[in-house]
Amino acid sequence: MNLGLPRYLGHSLVISLFTAIIGTSVSYIAAYFTARTKGRLSKLLHLFSMVSMAVPGIVLGLSYIIFFQKSPIYGTISILILVNSIHFFASPYLMAYNALNKLNPNYEGISKTLGIPQYKLVVDVFVPQTLETILEQFSYFFVNSMVTISAVSFLSVSANQPLSLMIPNLESMMLIGSISFVSIVILVVNLLVKALIYFFKKLSKEINLKKENMI
Repeated sequence: MNLGLPRYLGHSLVISLFTAIIGTSVSYIAAYFTARTKGRLSKLLHLFSMVSMAVPGIVLGLSYIIFFQKSPIYGTISILILVNSIHFFASPYLMAYNALNKLNPNYEGISKTLGIPQYKLVVDVFVPQTLETILEQFSYFFVNSMVTISAVSFLSVSANQPLSLMIPNLESMMLIGSISFVSIVILVVNLLVKALIYFFKKLSKEINLKKENMI
């Protein structure tokens, strides 16, 4: 039986990869502003960043149907990337928030005194020091996007259906062997990503040790 597994796997990889890239970037930037700046706007952004933790995927899926039904992204992979980025936002955001909060609070003052632009401070100081957290954020977004069936089940069509949604479809047809195979494929992909994350973490530690020894 041709189940179209390669096509659905391709959809899942695209969705998960772009969700991980976009989600990690946005959550890290949001965490930087809430952790390293003070004020009402910072507190408001922190509150909004935490809201997704209290919203079930089913609610997100149904609300996205109502809001985006007549928009150009409805029925495309873009809407699945968007809903996954929002759905899984809170936990990676908290990872970055906690990591950035632990760093020296005087960095911004020193950079301002020396005339160093803020973006250079983030790229040259904060990102290297929190690289392991960034990799964990990426891993979280990717793995959860690969396995989720909640919000995406309301928004996917045959043209953008992820691999995870094959499991409930196959279950309704009682194809237990096929369900097992699809589950193993998802597991293998996630394990490979976890292995790559572990490799990059190890490489990052070695580079940092070399820098410290040179100093």
